[in-house]
Amino acid sequence: MTINDRLRLIRELMKESQAKFSSRFGLPQTTYANYELNKRSVPDELKNELASIGINLHWLITGNGDMYLNGSGNTDIVSTPKPTFMTPRGKAYAVNIADDVLSVPILVQKLSAGDGQSFLPTDIIDERLPVLERFVRMYPKEKIFAAEVRGDSMTGIQLFDADIVIFVKNIVEGDGLYVISVDGEVFVKRVEYNPFDKQLTIRSENDRYAPKVVPADRVDVLGKVVGWLHHHPY
Repeated sequence: MTINDRLRLIRELMKESQAKFSSRFGLPQTTYANYELNKRSVPDELKNELASIGINLHWLITGNGDMYLNGSGNTDIVSTPKPTFMTPRGKAYAVNIADDVLSVPILVQKLSAGDGQSFLPTDIIDERLPVLERFVRMYPKEKIFAAEVRGDSMTGIQLFDADIVIFVKNIVEGDGLYVISVDGEVFVKRVEYNPFDKQLTIRSENDRYAPKVVPADRVDVLGKVVGWLHHHPY
């Protein structure tokens, strides 16, 4: 049995048509059908969505272990989907929350609001953050990620060390707060673009840190910050 067969099995156990099942994850039916027919590879985004409704990713990918995260063999988790949140040690637990809550992947990568840290691949995910869907309804769900901030250069906007920012991958909407990579180091900063000089001004929200002007070709804009979860340190 391939991963495509296991995908079909999940849908059949949920007693849903391809149209209904694909719409659950915001996919065109034709695209989803190609996954079941092994004409296209099952994307990581869909795998993570299945994990969020209680499917064991190890079973989905390898066929080994239990189908369900709780190991019960009970299809209730799948037939009545509930967001599942992962702890750093890989333990999963379902949370009873409203249907309008989005389960946002939290990247292992820590975003620097100070000196910067080396970039890690964005498909390495430890946890998930519940976010109201209406808060990010204007953006594609599969592009929404979260990451923990390190440093103190953005405290002027109440963005502190250990806060969690929510950003939309590959979205650029004028000047504003962005997750950026500069020469391989990842930051969350205020960014201003000068189209004439083709340079970016990178600003902190702390007077201790001076603005930096860098050529645009040195900067990779990873995503637009649309909010953050703040834990006040005082």
